[in-house]
Amino acid sequence: MQVNSALYTTAATQVNKSGSNLPPTKTDKAAEPQKPPSIRDLAQSIDPANMSRNEARAMADALMKSGDGDLSSVFFSHSIMLVPTGDGTFRNATESDPGMSEKFNMFDAIRSNIEFKQSKGLSIERDLSALSFLEKFKIMGDSPQVDTYV
Repeated sequence: MQVNSALYTTAATQVNKSGSNLPPTKTDKAAEPQKPPSIRDLAQSIDPANMSRNEARAMADALMKSGDGDLSSVFFSHSIMLVPTGDGTFRNATESDPGMSEKFNMFDAIRSNIEFKQSKGLSIERDLSALSFLEKFKIMGDSPQVDTYV
């Protein structure tokens, strides 16, 4: 009984000393949601000729948030990987799996998809759009942003 009353007295004293039950302000900043990277931000940090599956997923997410689901699906398909679990089944890869950080050339990957789909008589419209976007994305990453509000 004395332990409980001692804890209660200590807690009550600390509350009265601080004058507030709110946590320190540095935790308030951590609770704020971080703004996802924009397409321009990604273009500055991702080289489409040498990118990882994690970077492809980041591009797909940014494109989806910008409202371009068709284009996003092409890049998302290149970020998907299955990992064997050891018992004959597979699971979706997570961001920390080693294969997700392996680099590949997205230009070559999309061109290969176009060739395959053409050989099967499938539509390549989305892939051609993704290839066109990727060329513009590369240029966007190579050129500095112009501030028109100055």
